[in-house]
Amino acid sequence: MDPNRKVMPLGQVFGDAIRLIMASKVWIDHNTLYDCQDGLVDVTWGSTNVIVSNNLFRGQNKVMFLGHDDGYARDKDIKVTVVHNYFGPNCHQCMPR
Repeated sequence: MDPNRKVMPLGQVFGDAIRLIMASKVWIDHNTLYDCQDGLVDVTWGSTNVIVSNNLFRGQNKVMFLGHDDGYARDKDIKVTVVHNYFGPNCHQCMPR
């Protein structure tokens, strides 16, 4: 749903374990995520005030995307806290530094 509580078509679903689009005040906590078609956690399209904590990410090429793209204005204000997670084994790219 969009911020006005209307259904928003997303098109093709890309196989992420958790995909946030225009979401706010979300806490992703105590999960084991692995072996998905695309990525494990995507926080995009202006999603903000998101906490990703105490999760185990393993066995995945693309782990986490934060932000839609550099030209998307709503992503300039996103706030995502990533704390106390474990990345690995076999996590290869798209992890926070």
